[in-house]
Amino acid sequence: MKFTFENFSREVDNMDVAVVKRYESCLEDFYKRVAGIDMKKKASGIYGDICAAGEAMMDGFFGEGAAREMFGESQSVRKVMEAVCGLNGYMNDVSGVVDGMRRLGA
Repeated sequence: MKFTFENFSREVDNMDVAVVKRYESCLEDFYKRVAGIDMKKKASGIYGDICAAGEAMMDGFFGEGAAREMFGESQSVRKVMEAVCGLNGYMNDVSGVVDGMRRLGA
C-alpha cells in the first residue's frame, strides 16, 4: 500500500511489525519534542518548533530528505499536522486484518 500526502508518496507496509515499531518510535519522539516546547515563546517560535518536530518525524520514518519532499520550504503548522495525522490514520488502518479475519470466519 502507498501512503500519500499531497505530491509525496511512499510504499509503506502498515502491517509489517518492524515498520510499525519504527513508526511508533518516531511518533513517540514527535510527542516528546512537542511536549517539551516552551509555551511562553512567541507563536512563531512555537510553530517553528512544531514544524521541526514534524519534519524530524517524517525524516526519521521515511528517511532523510522526506520532510523536504513533503513540505518544501513551507513552515506551515497546519500542513505538518495534516501530514502527521494522515500518517497516523494510515498506520492505524487495520481494516485489511479485520477483513482477512472475517473471511476466515472469525
